[in-house]
Amino acid sequence: MLKVMNRRKLRQKNHAAQILEAGEKLFAKKGFYPTTMEEVARAAGLAKGTIYLHFDDKRDLFFSIIEKKLDILLEKIEKEMRNDEFPSQRIKLAIGIHLRFLEENRDFFKIMQALPESLKQEMERRLKGRVIEKQSRYVEILDQLIRKGIRNQEIKPLDARKLAVILVGMMHSLTIYWISRKEKGSLSQDDSLVWQVFWEGIKKEA
Repeated sequence: MLKVMNRRKLRQKNHAAQILEAGEKLFAKKGFYPTTMEEVARAAGLAKGTIYLHFDDKRDLFFSIIEKKLDILLEKIEKEMRNDEFPSQRIKLAIGIHLRFLEENRDFFKIMQALPESLKQEMERRLKGRVIEKQSRYVEILDQLIRKGIRNQEIKPLDARKLAVILVGMMHSLTIYWISRKEKGSLSQDDSLVWQVFWEGIKKEA
């Protein structure tokens, strides 16, 4: 009986992953409104009714994709930030992880870029306690690293929170540019450019 239950749970987990992956690709390609749950079901190779065992509706699926991707990005960054490198090196590492993640998950970024204003507002209302918290945690990670760099006299005594926001903004703008150029070249190869520009502005002169 226990084996049967475990197999069922694994099958359900696999179904959810299939649905999330199919939804991500379709939302990125067609946008939120033109995409139908029938199309998602077909792309996932599942019956339409199976989707509703995991997600309430199309909006729930859409927001679940966003939340899951943010979880993965934060997990990657937090895992790498546990090493004992100097704060400056950890910030440099975070830039590389961030840009590599967006390059590997370009469909996700396209979804975020094409998000209609009404959905942005709804996302803020429905996921404020989750997505906004995750975004804030990312800025907080960078904020703490910059503060440590200031204490270690690697970084100028500037506003750490604002520097963290500026760094996230730089990576975001570079990704928009990359997408606008039809993804020519490698986004992750630009991590050294972002780091150089950011570091030259914040490093404390010897």
